[in-house]
Amino acid sequence: MMAYPAALSVRNYGVGRPDASLRVLPNAALQLDLTWMHLVTDVIACMFGAWSAWKACSPRSMIAPPWIGGSAVRRYSAPVLKGAALCSLAYVAGCLPAIVQTLQSTGGSVPLGALLMGMAVPAAMFALGYALGAIMGSRWSMVPATLLPAILCWGSVVLLIPRVPKGDVFPRMWGSALSVVMPVMDTGIGAEPGLRINPSAVAVRWILVAVVLAASTGACILTAHRWRRSLSWIVAPLVVLLLVPTAAGGLVAMSSLAEWRRSVPFTPVCKSIDGVPLSVCAHPDDDAQLRRYMRYMQSVASWFPKDSVEGRSGLVLLLGNAFTPTTHGQAWNLTGQGLAELRQLGGKKIQVMTDTVTERTGRYSDLADVTEAIVEEFIHADCAATALKNVYKQRTLDGGASVSAFVLEQLPQRMRETAYQSLGGGSAISGLGSARGPAADLLNDATNEEFHAYVRRNLSDIERCTVTPSDVINGLGKNH
Repeated sequence: MMAYPAALSVRNYGVGRPDASLRVLPNAALQLDLTWMHLVTDVIACMFGAWSAWKACSPRSMIAPPWIGGSAVRRYSAPVLKGAALCSLAYVAGCLPAIVQTLQSTGGSVPLGALLMGMAVPAAMFALGYALGAIMGSRWSMVPATLLPAILCWGSVVLLIPRVPKGDVFPRMWGSALSVVMPVMDTGIGAEPGLRINPSAVAVRWILVAVVLAASTGACILTAHRWRRSLSWIVAPLVVLLLVPTAAGGLVAMSSLAEWRRSVPFTPVCKSIDGVPLSVCAHPDDDAQLRRYMRYMQSVASWFPKDSVEGRSGLVLLLGNAFTPTTHGQAWNLTGQGLAELRQLGGKKIQVMTDTVTERTGRYSDLADVTEAIVEEFIHADCAATALKNVYKQRTLDGGASVSAFVLEQLPQRMRETAYQSLGGGSAISGLGSARGPAADLLNDATNEEFHAYVRRNLSDIERCTVTPSDVINGLGKNH
């Protein structure tokens, strides 16, 4: 029960890696994971419950046998509660590496609501398995104790298809009430910074868990008191075990309860790049993403010589859907102070996709889209405008305009790759454009480092379309 969430914690959250602070997932992603990392744990918890009821008198049993004395309620509720608590705590222990890693690397708070939502399911599954073990009274109870939670868990993955809000405005509350009932939850709006579990949804889920625990205890009591040699006695325990929780869940599913709350208006954390009019703004909970994009933009800024973009209005990157407003009267989901700080930064504002592709963030869903916007903003090569339109029709580089167009077409992808390489990722790209010949081949074959150095040395000439194919051969030929 601990191994599965612990393994996911280590794999997904960079536990033990020296650069984990730059790779760690944001706090909102942790909340999403805490609500579903129990999928395998649920199956094991249900099997453990069935085994515990079947082996109640075995010295290997970790909970007390149901006939140790006292009332019938006490004899059966005590092991059910003990086992449920044990399974919940095992899940929490398995999630601790991810929680600790995320809290150390982000500005988010302890995701108590998401953790409570996740740990509720193993508790309910243990109680379900225990009742199945008590009713069947044999090792065959392990079969339904394996199949039933698997169907519930993976069936909820199929049933709960995430719904993404339409348009450029998101509601403050989001999600289906059915998600509160089913084991797996999803937002439909992704790991949006500032996302929180609705406290009402947490309370309702634990009420449903209490209903499952009570139904399981009742099914065990009915099994002990109504047992007959015929199979007629099994109807009452199964009705209590299956129909009572189903009815309670159905009532919740028909309500208008939403399980997620988006961030209230906030004041973003903004940082600027020295020497280049580039700024990055993020939700206060999104420290890791802010650090990551600052590293990206520092890499991008290195392509521009000092003072080469002086006088440009600049760009401001807004990271994630947290900036998406909740009403059409708002420009951004920000406080008055946040809006004032954004205006003070000046420049063009672009909202970058870091969680889910939406109408607002779809234009900038990849880092290459961002670097393309930077190239368009900072390099005004009007002399190459026509050549850029025909860059995939040009057979050879025959002049300064064609060379500038050929370089500018590659530049966003080259910037993207060097940015990823700054964090230990990325890979070489193949040449862009259709032109061939000595100059084009040298540009295509140049490594990202060689291309970077060449553009930085000749940026002003590229912008004025004064770099000829011969200049390219003279500048890059000595490296090949």
